[in-house]
Amino acid sequence: MSTKKYKEIGKRLQDARIKKGWTLDDVQLKLQISKRYLMALEAGATDDLPGDYYTQSLIKQYANLLEIEVGTQSLKSEPNSIKEWRREHATITSRSQRDAQQQKSSVLQGLIRQHPWVMGSVLVLVVWLLVWGAFNDMASRSKSTFEVPKNIKVTNNTVKESKSSTNSTSSVKNEEKASSSSESKKDVVISKVDENADSLKVKLNSGDQKVDLLMKTGNEQSWNSITALKPTQSTTWQGVIKANDSKSVSLQKDSTYTLKIGNSTGFEGTIGGEKLPKSQSNSIVRNITIEVS
Repeated sequence: MSTKKYKEIGKRLQDARIKKGWTLDDVQLKLQISKRYLMALEAGATDDLPGDYYTQSLIKQYANLLEIEVGTQSLKSEPNSIKEWRREHATITSRSQRDAQQQKSSVLQGLIRQHPWVMGSVLVLVVWLLVWGAFNDMASRSKSTFEVPKNIKVTNNTVKESKSSTNSTSSVKNEEKASSSSESKKDVVISKVDENADSLKVKLNSGDQKVDLLMKTGNEQSWNSITALKPTQSTTWQGVIKANDSKSVSLQKDSTYTLKIGNSTGFEGTIGGEKLPKSQSNSIVRNITIEVS
């Protein structure tokens, strides 16, 4: 998108905000987007924004809040730069695989033509090994069939069955103990509020005062932010997580947070090692409320 187009959109966003009587601080609190990004959007200052694709995501959130249409392109399509990169590298990969296969085939054919006796020797050796293995297998079976045991012992099957039953019972009990022990060692318990995957309650173990939130991206980068709502409002962390990268943030006990995910495609998150529930919607932007207790 051109700089001129960004400036036109920024002017429309600014006019709509002023018409509603909102300040930039009001919008920052509602969207959980940094004030400097909002100022850059309204001014059309593309150099201060995190890239064309994610700038459009920010514009869409801002426009939805102001209830206006700004005519941005669909955010579900990949940027052309990513499509071109994949197309070029797919061609290179196919060509390199074909060349490697042809090279292996030519080397094998050359060896057969120059040293035919080597291939004949290998074939004879393989046949000999197969015959030798079959003969040994037949000999071992015959020996085991006709061998008579030297000592015959009478055993009490009732005692053995009783011991086996006792052992199996104790084994089941040990497995149950191990299972309950592993469950008790979980750092957190995550539950949905009213079956909503974007409204979660996190219960810490007794004595724990904080837990780690781990955010992982897929094949695309994502602009994310963590904002504390209770006991005080503050921005815990915000920034861009590169593709196939991760970021860890500590969440404090007796606090409520909002996790904003700018691009949820391929995103995975865990709290204390427990996976966050998947969203039921297909929206790229995702807002999750997390209450830690």
